Amino acid sequence: MVHNHQMTFSVPSTWSELNVRAVELLFAVTLLIGAVSFAVMASGDPELVAVVALSGITVVLFGTALIRLSESIRTTELSLF
Repeated sequence: MVHNHQMTFSVPSTWSELNVRAVELLFAVTLLIGAVSFAVMASGDPELVAVVALSGITVVLFGTALIRLSESIRTTELSLF
């Protein structure tokens, strides 16, 4: 009997797969930051709300920049070695 077990996590083999995984991760992190921001708003601490908002914006902008860089490398097919 042969077991046909697929692994749920594998290393991306192409830039396209890497971009898809990065977008999925960025989307999940954005949802997590949104959930945390609702919890912080409910606590009523304005300083903590500002920290969560700024960190959320920073994470999303940094993630988007990395995805755009990866897409740029993929489309120009730049050789790194």
